Amino acid sequence: MPLLKADNLSKIYGSKRTASHQALSHFHLNVEPGEFIGIMGPSGSGKTTLLNLLSTIDKPTSGKVIINGTSITSLSKNKLAAFRLREMGFVFQDFNLLPTLTVKENILLPLTLEKCKISEMKKRLEHVAKILSLDSFLHKRIHEISGGQMQRAAIARAVIHEPAVIFADEPTGNLDSASSLQVMQTLQMLHEKKHTILMVTHDPFAASFCRRIIFIKDGKFFNEIMRGSNRQSFFQDILNVQSLLGGNTDDFHTIRFQ
Repeated sequence: MPLLKADNLSKIYGSKRTASHQALSHFHLNVEPGEFIGIMGPSGSGKTTLLNLLSTIDKPTSGKVIINGTSITSLSKNKLAAFRLREMGFVFQDFNLLPTLTVKENILLPLTLEKCKISEMKKRLEHVAKILSLDSFLHKRIHEISGGQMQRAAIARAVIHEPAVIFADEPTGNLDSASSLQVMQTLQMLHEKKHTILMVTHDPFAASFCRRIIFIKDGKFFNEIMRGSNRQSFFQDILNVQSLLGGNTDDFHTIRFQ
């Protein structure tokens, strides 16, 4: 049974009085536990819309999303908020860290909202700080750390409550190349520890760390590729598909995937 299932998802923006736009059309997706999936496509392709629907940030016009056996599209507002807090972790391009709190306080926020015991919070903080190498800046304010450190803190906040799935929206979008590498290595490590990750990215380098890439065009599934043992080869595969996204899909057979 998939950990996450998107069944016939569609999203239309606008109304009868205004021009409507179909951002996503009859989309299906199954995500198995422990997968690291990238979602890619041109600007306006629907990739962010898909992530927003899967993560309950937005509601679909039709179709449903099932996570851990729960149809989240039919939950009440209060139950959905509780489900999101318990089962989902979020990593955003602009970090979404609270500047008035320390790094430690930001990371502990999900556990604070869950009214977790102090002893349990301390135990979990020590664990994530160790595996993500955060000890040197846990007590600093947000303005005192680098962009790469901010994103690692955001990743720690996303995993500290042990969610079923982590959603990452352009996690390297505001970072330089060195920080991007560090962040993607962090996400890769979490994947190796069996975390389930869905990431939207426009960056082929970041995407090459995933194990499967879903390509979207004009709100519809375009194709997917799987990573073999060679990340450099996978990176080239990603570039090849990106070039086809603006070209003739009949030429797709000319690409050799591993």
